Amino acid sequence: MNRLLSLATLFGLLVATLAQADERIRLKVGASALFSLQENITTGYSWRTDSEASEGLDLIAIADAGRSGAPSKMVGSPSVRHWKITALKPGQAQIVFVYQRPWEPAPVQTRRVEVEVAP
Repeated sequence: MNRLLSLATLFGLLVATLAQADERIRLKVGASALFSLQENITTGYSWRTDSEASEGLDLIAIADAGRSGAPSKMVGSPSVRHWKITALKPGQAQIVFVYQRPWEPAPVQTRRVEVEVAP
């Protein structure tokens, strides 16, 4: 059990580090990329896109690509949320992701991702 928890923690840190390090995505029109963020859905926290704060969303398509991670529904079990980002038109977009519980008024974390789309 301790080994499983250690692996889950290591996996979560690795995903968080990759997401923080890769906040600029470069795509050609028609190409797609996956973007992932660690979340803790078992405590009510989840990531969602903030369309009002985002810019250039007409240049890209964002599709929910599901979750992966801990199969347990135990409170505190981490998971990873994935999105598929597809380039539609050349230009620059900014996707704002917010991490919050649906019943709370403000996010506890915000992540901005720049998407550069080349012809």
